[in-house]
Amino acid sequence: MSLVILTRAPDDAALRAAARLADSAATAAWSLRSDDLRSLSRVEYRQLLDYTAAPQVLDLAFYLRGDRTQIRTLMDHITREIAGFLAHYAPPSQP
Repeated sequence: MSLVILTRAPDDAALRAAARLADSAATAAWSLRSDDLRSLSRVEYRQLLDYTAAPQVLDLAFYLRGDRTQIRTLMDHITREIAGFLAHYAPPSQP
């Protein structure tokens, strides 16, 4: 995360806009999550995202300039990142 912020060197407004876009996209991606992730709460989904792809998501949010009209682009990226992670580390099966 630090490397993304240092590399992008955003001003306060750009940082806030990117963070808002990332947060909104994460919430929207959670609401449209796949069936195998239905048991995850929004907080748990966000923790999974933070663990797997937070720097990439923030970097793309900066690239998109925090433009909320680009939320679908970031949502799709989040979905791909989590799917890629789950391809290597399958979630535990439900009883």
